[in-house]
Amino acid sequence: MEKGTSFLFAGVHFNKKKFSTDFSRFQKKKENDELVENLSLNENRESDESEEEEKDEEKVRVKKRKRKAVGSGPSESVEGFSVFKSSKSVEATVKEENEKTEKKLSQEKKKFYQQQERDALFRKEHNIHVAGNTVPSPLTDFEELSSRYGCKAKLLRNLADLGIKQPTPIQRQAIPILLSGRECFACAPTGSGKTLAFVCPMLMKLKPASKDGVGAVILCPTRELASQTIRECKKFAEGSKFCIKLMTKQLIRKADLSKFSCDILVSTPLRLKLAIRKKKLNLSRQVMIFNV
Repeated sequence: MEKGTSFLFAGVHFNKKKFSTDFSRFQKKKENDELVENLSLNENRESDESEEEEKDEEKVRVKKRKRKAVGSGPSESVEGFSVFKSSKSVEATVKEENEKTEKKLSQEKKKFYQQQERDALFRKEHNIHVAGNTVPSPLTDFEELSSRYGCKAKLLRNLADLGIKQPTPIQRQAIPILLSGRECFACAPTGSGKTLAFVCPMLMKLKPASKDGVGAVILCPTRELASQTIRECKKFAEGSKFCIKLMTKQLIRKADLSKFSCDILVSTPLRLKLAIRKKKLNLSRQVMIFNV
């Protein structure tokens, strides 16, 4: 201020102390004007520099594109990647899998219903009446025991030796039910083969030569029927190691039934009750009970 404006005050006395506020105001204004000019100059320089840098980057990109186009050639095609295509392909695969599972289920249902229709016609033909849910299919012949349930050849051979070629109606339906582990209440006239209907699955499920109590119990209402049942059982089990015994009075009196063991026990209800109460017959093993 003193150097730049000295010519205005030549020969004039200026009291700086008196006009100090005015003097400082003019000095601040000049400094602000200089700062604004400096800032505008800096901004112009920075904008010019940024424009030059952008132009240089564009030139470099154009050069790179030209090099790629020359190197790839006209015959090669560039493969792209899109997220949307991959999501569509995933949805398509999921739909295909769902359709396959639905087709399988529908085919299984069709097979199930067709099998039920065949079973119903077969039961009607052989005069078999059943009640219950999902009843197993009846047997067409005894050879089906080996194919469906893995029956041993000894049992089938014994049946052939006894002259039993085709199963009776109660045998056709009762044997598959008992082999599937279900309870069965069957009713048929005398001489229809009820004994074989429960003895056959019993012999197929039991393990021979067991020493852990009783494997299966056959209850008969009379002693005559019990003796007849044990004879039939021994015929069907011929050639195997099954231990089949009849509960008699002598056995209850003399034997220590706490250590008694056999595969199949044939008895009447009262004798079995006495054996359990007095002689402590062991029936803790998983016992199959058949009431004739």
